Amino acid sequence: MKKQRFVHLTDCDDVEMGTREVIDGKRVYVTPNGNVYPSITSILALQEKPGLDEWKAKVGQEEATKIMKESAALGTKVHDLCERYLYNEKLQCNDKEAISVFNRLRFILGNVNNIYCLEAPLHSDILRVAGTVDCVAEYNGVLSVIDFKTSRKTKKEDWIEDYFIQAFFYSAAFFEMTGAIPEQIVILIAVRDSFEVQVFKKPLKEMEKYIDKLIQIMKKNPSVLQQHTRET
Repeated sequence: MKKQRFVHLTDCDDVEMGTREVIDGKRVYVTPNGNVYPSITSILALQEKPGLDEWKAKVGQEEATKIMKESAALGTKVHDLCERYLYNEKLQCNDKEAISVFNRLRFILGNVNNIYCLEAPLHSDILRVAGTVDCVAEYNGVLSVIDFKTSRKTKKEDWIEDYFIQAFFYSAAFFEMTGAIPEQIVILIAVRDSFEVQVFKKPLKEMEKYIDKLIQIMKKNPSVLQQHTRET
């Protein structure tokens, strides 16, 4: 039998997780207790993004929409390749650029092992928010929330605060659901215009700061926490 590249742990197999649904035209998560929570991505999308607006004005709305759709499609394909690779599955993709971008991540993914979950819905009854984490596993032997990203150009840390907020939310939700606390978050960004893979890491001690930022966003947009009723 061929030796499996990545080890998958069974510690979370008995943890009840929610489901993604569409209610009133909005993507939400329904927890095992029937609570309906907004997604972390929908909350972060409520923030003003002057830099993005300036870029759209510069290139034009039509071109901006085209670029964003292409980038999203590529990101989805690369994400799928990362997931299949970590599941020890055969890689299948006809998109040469997606394969090229994934191959930049492939060697970095060698730092990942002892995987607790991949593409798993997590929720927090304390924050009343949910989302789907890319990966919870050991990264160089340290339990981590790991997020896979693609970007056309290199990112400065100041530009990706949303990534840190999102990843620390997953850390908080994972702890709430399992009792195990990831000791760090790891953001892996494969850059399309170069062969670079950016690695951003934040330790557990910074979680409170970023969770507070999330809470402030929600306070500014109280309607996002409005409860929905699931039809039965």
